[in-house]
Amino acid sequence: MSIDAPILEGFPTSDGAVRHPPPPRMVAHVTWSLVAGGAETYALTIASHLDARKYRSAFCAVDQGGALEGEVRRRGFPCEILGRPPGIHPGLAWRLFKLFRRWDVRVVHTHHFNQLLYSVLAAKLVGARIIHTEHSVEAYKRRRLCIALRLLSLFCDAIIVIGDDGHDTLRKRIGIPRRKLRVVRAGVSVRHTREPRAQARAALGLTDDQPTAAIVARLSPEKNHMLLLSAFRQVSDRMPDARLLVVGDGTEREAVAREVSRLGLQPCVHLMGVRRDVQRILAASDLFVLCSDREGLPIAVLEAMAAGRPVLATAVGDIPTVVRDGVSGRLVPSRDESALASAMFDLLNDPARAADMGTQGRRFVEKNFDVATMAGTFEALYAAGRSPAFA
Repeated sequence: MSIDAPILEGFPTSDGAVRHPPPPRMVAHVTWSLVAGGAETYALTIASHLDARKYRSAFCAVDQGGALEGEVRRRGFPCEILGRPPGIHPGLAWRLFKLFRRWDVRVVHTHHFNQLLYSVLAAKLVGARIIHTEHSVEAYKRRRLCIALRLLSLFCDAIIVIGDDGHDTLRKRIGIPRRKLRVVRAGVSVRHTREPRAQARAALGLTDDQPTAAIVARLSPEKNHMLLLSAFRQVSDRMPDARLLVVGDGTEREAVAREVSRLGLQPCVHLMGVRRDVQRILAASDLFVLCSDREGLPIAVLEAMAAGRPVLATAVGDIPTVVRDGVSGRLVPSRDESALASAMFDLLNDPARAADMGTQGRRFVEKNFDVATMAGTFEALYAAGRSPAFA
């Protein structure tokens, strides 16, 4: 149920007394930032689809704000940015304790390891349940980090992963007990009204005869935008009207801009920064591309499929579990520029086949990644009583 659901004032009982329902439980999402990244979007999606009669949500960004901050506040969620400087800061746990106490938090939902590390003591001191989500398990190749997560898991009521790859890593490599480990796949909405392609293109300054690919991802090294630009250079040589929309921001922003200039792609590659109209970007595009070196289960891929767009992606993480090669898109090996360029050209050059793949992808997401199912799962996880010292 959405955050707009009415709150019941009270109801009569057989003895004529009025019983008021218990107040909504406060759930605090603790994230690294409020940039428009996968973990942050995942947290905001959960908060926005909980039953408002039972749950309230708040957000604490440990390091920095970002593009989602305005949206979080517009939806009425309390929001705090702690501005943690680089390094280890034990005093941050005390700040979190005071924040959780002021908000009367009953559930602390952390996203990624650092947020769990700083939140554990504060959550226990206020008697809150701890639900932790690991969005990527790449960092757990380091033994010390594996040991640390195993120890912290003793204090958690549930450890959530978003795909099978994460489940296998946390179960087999780290030893998280089965009773605490859950796979909760990201949910996306497929019920929104899609903007007509021609209208979306006009709004973005694209013409109908420009085959267009889009990537929505942080500009960070693991997303490998450099590989995408090199591959798109090959596509552009064969298809001069082709366009590439690059949506996102990050540490690689200047390097990506320099590479666009070096390859002479300024006329056909549009660096669009952070956008909150991703549905318009997808409506205007013919193909969604993601060429990461490593991934979990990217929400951006699910959103593209929900929008009826074929997906071209590297076969890493849990992507092969949702994108069926040759059915709902194409999968290529990571760091294979030739394979990426060839598949991109083939899909942009065959719009009928691409459209059919998009339809197949939308049906798959509608059946398997419904946002209401995700929200219901978290409501059940949040529902239990106050957490003991060791869950």
